[in-house]
Amino acid sequence: MKGIAHYHNSASDLMINIEIDSESKRVSKTYSFNSSNVSSLDFIGKLNVVLFEAKDLNIISGSPIARRRFLDIHISQQDFSYLKALQRYNKVLQSRNKVLKDIKIGKSSKLELEFWTEKIIEDGLIISKRRKQKLGKIKEETLKIFPNFISGNENLDIDFAPSYNDLDNLNNDSLKAIFLESIKKEISIGSTLHGPHKDDFEININGHPSSEFSSRGQIRTIALALKLGEANALKNNISNSPIIALDDILSELDETRRGTVMEYISNYDQVLLTAPDEKLLVKNPKFKGKIFYVNNGEIVDSKIR
Repeated sequence: MKGIAHYHNSASDLMINIEIDSESKRVSKTYSFNSSNVSSLDFIGKLNVVLFEAKDLNIISGSPIARRRFLDIHISQQDFSYLKALQRYNKVLQSRNKVLKDIKIGKSSKLELEFWTEKIIEDGLIISKRRKQKLGKIKEETLKIFPNFISGNENLDIDFAPSYNDLDNLNNDSLKAIFLESIKKEISIGSTLHGPHKDDFEININGHPSSEFSSRGQIRTIALALKLGEANALKNNISNSPIIALDDILSELDETRRGTVMEYISNYDQVLLTAPDEKLLVKNPKFKGKIFYVNNGEIVDSKIR
């Protein structure tokens, strides 16, 4: 797959080469940027994309893993240092959990645990504070958008729920004290109890958790507003407008909400919008663009409207 990304008066040559072994079915990928091979890590952030697809409903109704992943992808696209900190943290977390298990069976010592605790604190505090900051920006944009998708009295609220209490006032020394208090329980269960891997954020409608009290339609509306809010937050923070990719969002929206979506995405330079029926697009007076028809994975026709 190859794409040329045009930004104002400049262009970037981006390519992902995907090879599938015919016997083992193993998939391998290589990446290049402006004709030079780069690692998958260095490829991140070269082209900023906000994607909405069906599984993004899990951000609202799923486990905290989905919400952490949402934040991590959003922040990593615009902050390479965050991505590196996240990678280091995940490796240190695995090592620390192994030491906790080894201490329980007498194969390691608390002295070794102290080393990994210091490492996990260094990046952990950076990650959680950055997540809170960026979620605040997404929340600000989402709350502007959400009222335009609803007809009733629904008050949306989004709040970061870190694993640490009083996150804003924490430092390395106070975190060491928290870990010290938990050391016996951690050794007992063989797992780290505090850190970004336990972070979450809460999404409430009228003071109630949307994951428990919202209908599927409400969850879809919240997820869409959150994604558009993410796009606006990203656009406000980078020099170039991100690409918006929306996978079949129109089918479950009424005509008024479809028009609202079209109005918001018209502010972006490039939008990829899929629909099972072209009538969802052509009947909307706010839609202007090129329609591609895809059959069995191949583009078979196109027309400009």
